[in-house]
Amino acid sequence: MSITPQGRKIAIIGASGTLGRPLVAALLASPAGHSVTAVQRADATSSFPAGVRVARGDLLSEAFLASAFAGQDAVVLMPPLARILTAQEPAVRAAAAAGVRYVFPAESGPDPFAAGLVRDNALLQAKKRVRDLIEETFGASGGGGGWVSVAVGPWVEYAVGMGLWGVDARARTATVWRGAEGRVCSATAGHAGRALAAVLSLPEPDLAALRNAAVYAPSLCFTQRELLSAAQRVTAGHGDGTSNWTVEERDVADVLRDCDEALARGDEAAAHARFFVTHAMEGSGADFEHKIDRALAGKLQALGLGGETLEEAIRETLA
Repeated sequence: MSITPQGRKIAIIGASGTLGRPLVAALLASPAGHSVTAVQRADATSSFPAGVRVARGDLLSEAFLASAFAGQDAVVLMPPLARILTAQEPAVRAAAAAGVRYVFPAESGPDPFAAGLVRDNALLQAKKRVRDLIEETFGASGGGGGWVSVAVGPWVEYAVGMGLWGVDARARTATVWRGAEGRVCSATAGHAGRALAAVLSLPEPDLAALRNAAVYAPSLCFTQRELLSAAQRVTAGHGDGTSNWTVEERDVADVLRDCDEALARGDEAAAHARFFVTHAMEGSGADFEHKIDRALAGKLQALGLGGETLEEAIRETLA
């Protein structure tokens, strides 16, 4: 398939972050000729490749943000999770005031329409509030703009680098959750950034069709046991790699109970842990492979979005 990429003026909040770096690199590498502006705090010291314009100021000031967003076709929001609402709300209002057509909120993760996951997770509820604000604000402005979500699933780096899916590849330990045999769609942060860049490079009719909708672009889908097997293969010095791992099993109900008890004690980290446990449960909505639009996926591939294997993702994380 041959497709001509469309260049756009794109402003990014969070351009120096885990997702921002691969996004900026992919945008600059695109033959579309994108114009990229990194919008940062006044005291930020991050540096960027040549060709990236930097606008610094108060990220809570709608006046500053509207000035930074003026003339932009798209705004990409990637604030820290702790500021998922406070950083995005003024940016959404400023984008509408500036006449921006597309807002890509902090959505490069789970399926935004997985009702069960949204119901059980405060982070996903906050993300829905941002999408609702975009629809309300842009609808009132009459500009016809809206949001676009690029869903790849939780990033696999957390799965193997922090052990949040019960598999800690660095420590070579795992807790297999009995009763959590569901498949999970996922990707590396690098793939998420490249997927976002490919969507931003779509011809206008294709991107316009995605207004207030999700693009499903995971690179991986696996169960917890498949993740463990892949991690064991990657870390194997010889043989099948299982002998140098410590593996136990627990009922997922007990794991969730521990998370809930920790939350009741005020342990905020338990919410993150619970997020990953619930993703591994069958029927949670974490497996959205069936939602992938194959025609759109072909266009994204033609725009440079490649694939990756689970073993490659684990090696990249452990490097």
